Amino acid sequence: MKKKSLLALLMLSCISSFAQKETETSYYVNAINNTINIDGHQIIYYLPQNLLTVNLEFTQISKAKGPYAEFAEKYLNITSDIITEDGLQFLIKKINVKRYAVPDTAQLYALNFTGQEYLPMVQLSTNSTILACNSHHIADNPNFAAPETNFNNNIEPIQFLDLGVKPFLFEEEDTEDVDNDSISNVKNEPKMIVRTPEECAAEAAAFIRKIRKRRLKLVAGISGEANNADGDAIRTMIKNLNNLENEYLQLFIGKTVKNTYKQAVTLIPNSNQNEQQIIGYFSETEGFSTTKKSSSYPITLKITSITSVPKVDIKAVETSAKSTSNVKYGIYYRIPATAKISIDCDGLLQHTEQMVIAQKGYVVPLPADYLNNHKYAIEFDAETGALKRISSN
Repeated sequence: MKKKSLLALLMLSCISSFAQKETETSYYVNAINNTINIDGHQIIYYLPQNLLTVNLEFTQISKAKGPYAEFAEKYLNITSDIITEDGLQFLIKKINVKRYAVPDTAQLYALNFTGQEYLPMVQLSTNSTILACNSHHIADNPNFAAPETNFNNNIEPIQFLDLGVKPFLFEEEDTEDVDNDSISNVKNEPKMIVRTPEECAAEAAAFIRKIRKRRLKLVAGISGEANNADGDAIRTMIKNLNNLENEYLQLFIGKTVKNTYKQAVTLIPNSNQNEQQIIGYFSETEGFSTTKKSSSYPITLKITSITSVPKVDIKAVETSAKSTSNVKYGIYYRIPATAKISIDCDGLLQHTEQMVIAQKGYVVPLPADYLNNHKYAIEFDAETGALKRISSN
């Protein structure tokens, strides 16, 4: 009788143990290297990586020869600072680097859950990168704003629209009526006499001298207009005369116009601790280009990790049904690295800064126990995938 009771207890214990094993809560996360069998108990997520956009801003200096440059000395006694030929010059004005978050397709993971009482609450970004788990706080989305790469760099050519006060004259001729008996009288059209460039230059120079005399009278308070005007009006008139004089002087000394144009280059850094890339070419006479030209120099981007990054060896998890391995991991996240970014052209440093870059660091998992029973809220940095906060729920 005792033997039967002992056997019954043993069988009951086995059944109880088996039932407990079948209903035991199980959470774990594993990397997806190639394929995964979906059975309705997985949540798939990516880790983010960083895309960099290098924004370059250039100054274009356009110079145009004045139409009366050869008469500058003769009519205005100007011998220096005369533009003798058209030309372009380019200068690097400003460089900055912006960081954006994009999914890292090489870092895809499955959060597995079976037999649990509470389903995991996971927050993902709009492109399926991990933001938070079991957290009631709404996580911020990463900076997904598409970097601007198309700029309106169309620059209008320099033009001299006003070539003088009287670039041509009309010679009027008195004519008799064609037909005295006709109802309407018809006169000959006046002839237009076009002045030579030197005649126009002489007229423009005379007008410049006239402007200077008028300005002198305003300053000295001689003219009647000045006596009847207040100080603000006089300053406005002097300013307008200066602008008009400058416009006519440009007909002799030439015109210089400065414009700004922009370019942007996007790239995804690799995981190496040090890397170097040519992002374009620059020439002071031809500006920026993506291809090498005879007069251009490479614009080089260097990224150097300044964080000590240890070698991480994570014990592999056997996920087959026959596995007896007790090794289980929680959510994988990134420990990013701080890197120094420098940009130079022709050996001259143009820009430098420090920036946290996700893929320069390494990936590690949390313990699986953090997923049990919603006891812990876990949050991650939206742009780098770094562990941001673990708190008790």
